[in-house]
Amino acid sequence: MSDWVWIGSVGAGAICFGAGMLGWMKSPNSLSAGIFLTAMMTTFVATVTGPLFGIVDQVHAEIGVTIAKVFVISGLLALTLVWNLSLVFPIERKANFWPPNRVGAIMIIAAAATIILGATATLDYSDPSTARLSRSTSMIILLTTSVQISSITAIFLYSWFRAETEGKRSACVFLVGIWLFFASEIVWAMGVVNIGPFSRGNGNVAELSMIVAVAVSGLLFAVAIARGQIVMMVAPAAERSASSSKAKFNLLHRHVYLVEEPKPDYSFALFSDILKGRCFDCGNDESFPCESLECSSCSLPCPCKQCKKYRSRPQGIIVTRQFPKDVRSKYFIQTTPILWLSTVAGKDNMDPSKLSLLTDYLVNFMEKSQNAVILIDGIEYLATSSDFSRTLRAIDRWTETAMASSTRLILSIDQRSFDAKEVAILERNREVVKPDAADKWRIIPEPV
Repeated sequence: MSDWVWIGSVGAGAICFGAGMLGWMKSPNSLSAGIFLTAMMTTFVATVTGPLFGIVDQVHAEIGVTIAKVFVISGLLALTLVWNLSLVFPIERKANFWPPNRVGAIMIIAAAATIILGATATLDYSDPSTARLSRSTSMIILLTTSVQISSITAIFLYSWFRAETEGKRSACVFLVGIWLFFASEIVWAMGVVNIGPFSRGNGNVAELSMIVAVAVSGLLFAVAIARGQIVMMVAPAAERSASSSKAKFNLLHRHVYLVEEPKPDYSFALFSDILKGRCFDCGNDESFPCESLECSSCSLPCPCKQCKKYRSRPQGIIVTRQFPKDVRSKYFIQTTPILWLSTVAGKDNMDPSKLSLLTDYLVNFMEKSQNAVILIDGIEYLATSSDFSRTLRAIDRWTETAMASSTRLILSIDQRSFDAKEVAILERNREVVKPDAADKWRIIPEPV
């Protein structure tokens, strides 16, 4: 029976690991997705090592204890990471690990405490047929699991009342999966400490119950992420207001603008102007320069926050071939996410050959934001990394999503990089902007 238990346990862990990878692939730059992936990785380690220490006899007790420590540390760490996830999902709370802010410090301390607790794991060899975790270790698992599931449920319910519709849906689905995940740990621990219906006389039932619960939880996560019911995208962020003046350029919502220029300077001017100024058609003439979404201590009324037309100041995202730090310093971009099109691995880097990942990221952002503006610089690089037809399909998907949401999409291209037919295809169904054109009516903000 132990062989089948181990195979089933590894299979259940593999399902969870696959769900974590899927969540990360959907939102590779999201802190929530990174924590979720790490939690599923440690779950896989726990399911692989869990059945192993029981087959190590007392002669090799040191090996058995080492395996048990790895199992307990990875199991408790998985639970702690899920608890950490509840702090930043479905409502994003800023977490810095170095230097750590309050949320980051809480996460670090919780993970460190978990590792220390897991390192105290010991084995019980009173049953000559198999080794079991000692009663004290099992009680630690049982109590820790109970406390964590209670606090996670409370945090998720608190976040649920304050989340948007998409966040509420994600929280509900995720909470069901977490309850299955935690219930498996409780059932298994009850079997070890010989309490409740899953006592030592029903040890196989407890083990199988844990395996099934972990597998079902992983499947639920994977299906929900694949169907878009759980979205771990970073919440759209607005830049600080640079001045009380209105934006110079009137880019219409649900429109796509194709800016034809050798260098993307004009595109960045459009983008930064929209992000930092008041809306072009803003009716709140009482706005003042210090307004920001982060001014929580200010008691003065904020016209931008009270705006009924767009419900929020513009939130942006940049996809570019330029190095992100250079972009931030040149255009004074602070909070706006920047994806660097590069084959170099990195947190904010996007492989240009993985157009599906980029598309998922942009589509999630457009669907989540209430007043989005997106700048994409590097269409030529995407076309050379894949091919033009594949890149065009991705651009068409971005265009359709922008038209179906409150998004302004700016595409910067150098028309010299494409032949006449390709340029014509790109211009179709998009507003063409030529900064140096003789026909001034094509230049925003004049009507197009």
